[in-house]
Amino acid sequence: MDAHKTRAHLNLTRCYIAALSDLVWSAAEIGDTTTLRYYHDKRHEAALGLKTTVICGQRDNLLSGDEAAHALSPISSLADAVVFTD
Repeated sequence: MDAHKTRAHLNLTRCYIAALSDLVWSAAEIGDTTTLRYYHDKRHEAALGLKTTVICGQRDNLLSGDEAAHALSPISSLADAVVFTD
């Protein structure tokens, strides 16, 4: 994977995590614990995948330290999920 594809993959993963977070909160609001657990687990898997991609990107010199920090920054909403615009 090249640097551009790595950044695009990270952006998509961050958007996916943001969407899953919205689903977790929605399930919590209505008290649906089964759905909450399901989407929480999906979000956790995606976060682990994000971390792995960042680690590999740094190892392969596809991401700088600052880019890695941005990719791992908190995701509070879909609006701040995209961190790479190249």
